[in-house]
Amino acid sequence: MKKIVITGANGFVGSALAKKLLNSGHEVTCLVRTGSDINLIEDKKHICYINYDNLEEIEHVLQNKDILIHAAALTRARKWESFIKINIELTDTLLKISNNSSIKQFIFLSSQAVIGPAINESSRKKEGDSPNPITMYGKSKLLAEDIIHKNAKIPWTIIRPVSVYGAGDKDFLALFKMVKKHFVFLNSFRTKYYNLIYIDKLTDIIERTINNKTVFNDILYAANPRKIKNNELHKLIGEAINSKTITIRIPEFLLFPIASILEFFSLIFNRKFPVLNRDKVKEFKEDYWIVDTSKAKTKLNIEFNDEYLINFKKTYQWYKNKGWL
Repeated sequence: MKKIVITGANGFVGSALAKKLLNSGHEVTCLVRTGSDINLIEDKKHICYINYDNLEEIEHVLQNKDILIHAAALTRARKWESFIKINIELTDTLLKISNNSSIKQFIFLSSQAVIGPAINESSRKKEGDSPNPITMYGKSKLLAEDIIHKNAKIPWTIIRPVSVYGAGDKDFLALFKMVKKHFVFLNSFRTKYYNLIYIDKLTDIIERTINNKTVFNDILYAANPRKIKNNELHKLIGEAINSKTITIRIPEFLLFPIASILEFFSLIFNRKFPVLNRDKVKEFKEDYWIVDTSKAKTKLNIEFNDEYLINFKKTYQWYKNKGWL
């Protein structure tokens, strides 16, 4: 049993991870910013509200703890300065305090966005490949990784998840909603390839890295090794929810103006920055978001089956039960 602190514990991944680790018998502290939505955290007595600008608060929380899992992140924002504050400066602050605390391992949840897309179907990205982020989010995560490489005085592990789906996720929810309404927009006339990962498998991978010396000072991809095509993705979701769909393909040259319009309306009506934004369009235009998962499989002794359909069914059932669909 370890004493574990999780940042971003109210988020999709953080809340699922907290549940997983609590069920495994660990002592978990869920760090949450004051005023944040905590609906996804099931056991709220483990919540610790935190002001990340107050270094003394952070130092106090990390006293006598074993592991820090840094899951807090900003995935989309209007300005680069926002990514600097949340994804880079906060990582630097947490690492500096961890270096001088009882923390014995710093686990950082990074992203596939750091490495960038592959060039073709057979060239899966490996951990040792040169990073080539194409978005502000990816660049900010890379700079955070660089800080860990240069400044960590304790063992660290960097995990780069691919796109994550499952109970609590709101990004894939939009796709489920479209499929339920019997139509799907595809952003290209070309076939695109992705690795995805189910939330339960991701939390399993993270747990297996805890106090695991084989992954100290190392980087791992977290992904289902079976790549999935863009048109296959919505068909499997349709099968999972028993809904046939019509595919509407949007020419790629329209994505940027559509994203610009969505950004404009989000600003005018003071709404959350949209998932489809001009920066994200850069990722949508790429064809091969695929990675090599052999290192994680070997070092963590983890196996994958062809789990997409059954996990889409589980995700849909959760959405229904919560009234999201």
